[in-house]
Amino acid sequence: MKEELRAVKDQLSKLQEKQQQDDLNNLVKDLDGIAYLQPGDSGYSVVRYDLGTLTIQIADIAPYANGSKVALKLGNPLYSTVEGLKAKIEWGRVDENGFPDNESVKSKEVTLNESLRPGAWTTVPIFLDGIPPTDLGFVRIRDVSHTGIRLNR
Repeated sequence: MKEELRAVKDQLSKLQEKQQQDDLNNLVKDLDGIAYLQPGDSGYSVVRYDLGTLTIQIADIAPYANGSKVALKLGNPLYSTVEGLKAKIEWGRVDENGFPDNESVKSKEVTLNESLRPGAWTTVPIFLDGIPPTDLGFVRIRDVSHTGIRLNR
């Protein structure tokens, strides 16, 4: 009976280790699909989607109505024009350690009217309600998709 119990415990332990490894692999995989930006950063972030990658940078932040107007520069490294880019935008404050304050996170789905030209940056305005530029701590872009591509003739 003790050996059977030990065998069941070993199997359970192996299943838990496998589940933890699967969870970690899924987390790492999901991180490729999220661009994380903070005001004042000088670089860009990369987000992976079904066509490849897209580079994103904050170009400007200004007050707008009851929130902020953020100009995002989207870099299309492809040789094709990307049409109807869709994404989930999340924004909020950061805590005293610089980590996102998940209590303040807001989000919305956006579909761009602008086409992303091949091998170029395209600047698009994004309006983030409920947070002035002085309180904006981060912008995340995830779940990027598109409606089509157009190739050069």
